[in-house]
Amino acid sequence: MNECLEYFRKAIADPASVPPWSQWWAEHGELVERSFPLVDFVRLKHRRLRGARQILQLAGELPVDFLPPSPHQTGSCADCGERVRLPATGTIGPAICPTCGPLG
Repeated sequence: MNECLEYFRKAIADPASVPPWSQWWAEHGELVERSFPLVDFVRLKHRRLRGARQILQLAGELPVDFLPPSPHQTGSCADCGERVRLPATGTIGPAICPTCGPLG
C-alpha cells in the first residue's frame, strides 16, 4: 500500500515525476487490488487520480478544498493522470486530455 500511496502523492504534487496513470495502473493494478479495500480499489480503477486524491483527503493528507495545479503547468490531467496535449506556443486554448477531452 505504501508504494501506491507514494505514487499518488507524487502524481498529485509533481505529475511529470511519475509515469502517467494508465502506465502505472497496468503495472500496479493487481497490487492495488490486494492492498486496498474493495471500495477504494473500485474508486481508483474508475476515478483514477481523482480517486487517489479522495483517498489522501480521507486520510487527512490533503485538505478537502485542495485544488490540483493546472494541466497547463503540469502537462497532466488532474482527474485521470494522463499526459495532456497543450495548445501551440503563443496560442490560446484548452489542454486536451486523451481520456477526459478538453480541460478548462
